[in-house]
Amino acid sequence: MILEYTNIFDVSSGSNSQENIDKQCSDLMIEIHGLLDLKNTPIKNAVKMLGVTPSQARKLAKGDIHNFSVFELQTFLKRLSDDKP
Repeated sequence: MILEYTNIFDVSSGSNSQENIDKQCSDLMIEIHGLLDLKNTPIKNAVKMLGVTPSQARKLAKGDIHNFSVFELQTFLKRLSDDKP
């Protein structure tokens, strides 16, 4: 079987610009999850650390990139990075 696509974002995105945005959001989400174990961190702690609502914290824990803009994810990453010594 030969795949027509080499990048999953080619399949799921409607345009090259959307493909780039999706890739950037995915990369940011991976970094956020690397700094904060969202699967095991209580939601109230994630809310406090990231300055988000409980609903947003649950979406972050699920890795749902389509609910956040690149700017929002960059902001969350900066907040986490600022808390690290």
